Amino acid sequence: MMGDLRHNQSFQQLGSNGFPLRSTHPFGHSVVPLLDSYDLFSYDDLSHLYPYFNDMMYGDNSFSGFVPTFGFQRPIKTRSGPASELHIRLEECYEQWRALEKERKKTELALAKNYPGKKVSSTNNTPIPRLTSNPSRVDRLIVDELREQARVVTLLGKMERLRSSPLHANISTALDRHLESIHIVQSRRKDEIVNASNRQRQGVPRCQDDRDVFALASAIKEMCVATRKARTTLWCALQMTLPKTASTAGQTDVEKALQDTVNCEDKVHESINSSNPMNQRGEANKH
Repeated sequence: MMGDLRHNQSFQQLGSNGFPLRSTHPFGHSVVPLLDSYDLFSYDDLSHLYPYFNDMMYGDNSFSGFVPTFGFQRPIKTRSGPASELHIRLEECYEQWRALEKERKKTELALAKNYPGKKVSSTNNTPIPRLTSNPSRVDRLIVDELREQARVVTLLGKMERLRSSPLHANISTALDRHLESIHIVQSRRKDEIVNASNRQRQGVPRCQDDRDVFALASAIKEMCVATRKARTTLWCALQMTLPKTASTAGQTDVEKALQDTVNCEDKVHESINSSNPMNQRGEANKH
């Protein structure tokens, strides 16, 4: 049986290679797939499919004193420096995205409760890029962020109609910069795919991919901050729209939150521009 397992080609392919990563170009065009990426399926991705097989091969974690049937050590999932940084930033940004989605839904409920008979929905016809069959977590995050950003913008428009006046200018500024941060992540992701494909054709060592991965992680970090600020602006817009008897915050609190949001957004905007390779090359040309 051991020999069959070791020489079974399909078993080896399932356990080690996973599936190739395919990405979505921000403008809808096809791109060369990035193979052998950090986001391929691992033991953690497939373990739930084979519970009994895993117990035989690696042992049951709930019984530490028992030895696995076949004596294999459970594989340890490791990441390089750039991949680890990217993973951390992805987790942080996903947390902010989920919080934004949750607060947007709560905002819709609050508006519907305080404005009965009014149609309050964030549903819209904004075109969103479609995912390929095997998207990476970055690709999924980009699409999720674009979809939620469009929903928030739509909801803000509904609030303006409910209050019969425009919202504070800082709100639209923060949402514009949120969208800009998403587009920058799209650009970094495209650069990563194209450069990796070129290196693969030229036979360049994969260690040179680190710069692209770090640039992508940095862009996601800024998008995370912009997403958090979008949450703040959504709260401010709700307080400005609700009837005075229903609002839970005073005008001073709202104004302070909006000012802090824009001040932080200015710093984030400068950070994004300074990390943009095109801007860096432009500054170098001036000197």
